Amino acid sequence: MTGGYDERCAADLAAVAEGRDLSREDRAWLARVVAGAVRPNRDKPLWDLAHALAALAGLTEARDGRDLVTLALDPGLARADRLEARFAGTGTAVDARGLNGASGWRTTWAGLARLLALAEFVLTAEDLSHFPTLSGWLGDLAAAPDAEGAAAFSRRLARHLAAYRQAHLPLAPLERRFRAILGFLDGRRAFTDDDILACWRAEMSEGERPGFRTVAEHFVTFEAASALLGGLAELSAPASLDAVEGWEERLDASLADLAAAEPAEALAALLEGLPEGPKILTGAERDDLAEFLRLEPFHRTRPLTTLRAASFGRVQSGLANRLRRGGGGLSIAERTACADAETYPALAARAEALTAHLDRMLRIAAALRVPADADGLAPEMRDALAAALADIRRVRRAGFDDPARLAAGFAAADAALLRLAAEAGRLARAIDGLARHRPLDAAFAADRDVFARTFAEAYAAEAGA
Repeated sequence: MTGGYDERCAADLAAVAEGRDLSREDRAWLARVVAGAVRPNRDKPLWDLAHALAALAGLTEARDGRDLVTLALDPGLARADRLEARFAGTGTAVDARGLNGASGWRTTWAGLARLLALAEFVLTAEDLSHFPTLSGWLGDLAAAPDAEGAAAFSRRLARHLAAYRQAHLPLAPLERRFRAILGFLDGRRAFTDDDILACWRAEMSEGERPGFRTVAEHFVTFEAASALLGGLAELSAPASLDAVEGWEERLDASLADLAAAEPAEALAALLEGLPEGPKILTGAERDDLAEFLRLEPFHRTRPLTTLRAASFGRVQSGLANRLRRGGGGLSIAERTACADAETYPALAARAEALTAHLDRMLRIAAALRVPADADGLAPEMRDALAAALADIRRVRRAGFDDPARLAAGFAAADAALLRLAAEAGRLARAIDGLARHRPLDAAFAADRDVFARTFAEAYAAEAGA
């Protein structure tokens, strides 16, 4: 991947750039348009292209789409001076500066040359696979080369290019995901737990109904992307870039990995790595770990968002399920009032219980791997290993009464168990640190009011169900 687009897109861009011998500036412009990196409106060049083609249709009295295709693909019209020589003085749509169209639209000859390069790109991309469709659209434009026809063509072109980006720009999903966040933060990269909550509420107020947990996951990825791209400040000078071998490939690989990653994937892989027997974790314990750690690294850096997602994210999931099924469980009114929201102190207690259980399993794993009478062990270590072995008999779970199965299961779970125990401990410590400066009871009460108001407003139409 180069510049955020794949090899197919790079080849499509290169074919147009080399065939028209575009300048470096024009190549960069075309790449930005294709990638959607035009601000403030990514579709403005498509709107310009539609009006340019409509104006050319009027000038040349184009009879159908084939006439406009010929103009777009004519290598003799690739430069501003050649366009001016061909069209200057041919009609009222031309003046000393360039081409004029409907509704006050205008462009220079150099601007028209760029727009025709864009027309060639969309016509020839992906080995001409969309050529018949686009030719048909150009036929419609030739039949109605007015402002309304140009607007219709530009809308079609915007949808077409959006689909192309989805197929060939691996970072396109990230850009869409970040659009609301970037708009909300107004240029800031740093954010707080309350910024995440406020951003979710803003989207809810617009009728989108995104899950709070989903918005929090988007902030996880946004934070990772900001850290990655923020590090490029040190690479801004040419000398710095040259000093870092393969920096382009490394950046492309990092961005591609980021685009494909989801916050819960690493945790899901860890939980899948645990054997079914012995029952080191019950189903409820697995669910608790998935609930608490799915926003990694927020469980250790933003524990308040983790608590909000665990408590009120579950309430919102219940609302969605209730509306989808049309019955069962609490009513919509009860759910919008957050009647079933789990308190933050209760969640903190569950996190502490998970940490204690995983620590116990780690001690058992160590005892199964290191004999208590091994040489060189300190007396306190011998006592701890012996106590862990004795503890196995007190565990009333499937597989703990079979020594061979127990040893094999813990050996297979070693790495995953160590990581899960470490992350659960970090979560418990982060919640404890939060509680010291923001009492959990008061924080939950304040948040329940906020979430209840937001749910009530968003689901008001169904509140009586």
